Amino acid sequence: MNSAAWLAKAESLLKERGVPEPGASAEFLLAEVLGVGRGEAVFQATRQLTQKQAYNFWDWVKERSRRVPLAYIIGSQPFLGLKILVSRDCLIPRPETEELALECERLVKSLQVPAPQHIKILEIGTGTGCIAIVLAQLLPQATVFATDVSDKALRLAEKNAVALQVHSRIRFVREDLFSDKPALHGWADLLVSNPPYIPTGDLDTLEPEVLCEPRLALDGGKDGLDAIRAIVAAAPKMLKVGGFLALEIEHRQGPAIMKLLRAAGFSGVLVKKDASGHDRFAFSRKMVD
Repeated sequence: MNSAAWLAKAESLLKERGVPEPGASAEFLLAEVLGVGRGEAVFQATRQLTQKQAYNFWDWVKERSRRVPLAYIIGSQPFLGLKILVSRDCLIPRPETEELALECERLVKSLQVPAPQHIKILEIGTGTGCIAIVLAQLLPQATVFATDVSDKALRLAEKNAVALQVHSRIRFVREDLFSDKPALHGWADLLVSNPPYIPTGDLDTLEPEVLCEPRLALDGGKDGLDAIRAIVAAAPKMLKVGGFLALEIEHRQGPAIMKLLRAAGFSGVLVKKDASGHDRFAFSRKMVD
């Protein structure tokens, strides 16, 4: 069969199984098999697939029909123009997190520091490493410390950093950094995290694709704020005076998080909407020691 016939067959199966945007999924998978862009894959309607290509394509289509996310099937996800390798051990990078990374770049550039090369950034829960890697690229004067409690996530994040040539400026550490370590007091200019923030009771209502992702990266406890409370409690000790805290949050959590941040002594507390118009980010600043 030619490409057009394979696409039609794939779209029919994916539609039957209730996969969102079945045509787009089929096109992305075909493009990956052919090693071309999505648009080129569609236009090459008469192209005959080799036996190996046909086998790989249909195997991937069957995976997608079981609601496995495209990124896990292909093994990568675009993130601000970068190819980020992914695995089932990590959360798949999302467009909202791209926005968070760009906001963090803006915050760091707003700092008035006499020696920009001494800027220190801490990311808690790095996952694939996408935020740490982007910030290392956008802020070449900074040193980034990226932590995670998962050994598998850290290995993947390091692999991504090596592939994208920023490994020398990122230190990956297996640690949650919520423990009180005097050596870490007052050293970070920015602390950023995309923590687990989905309330436990909401997990079973999520799309099957999301439920393929590691529960550890999704489950924020009864009200979704367990990890955020821990970060907010620890952040004042780790941040320099004038340093920023930047969080990705669930869209209903804004008022509760603003209250937490103010109670912890942060100033300039702000909840900001994402490109879809949902409350998605919380920013604040440590102004007193």
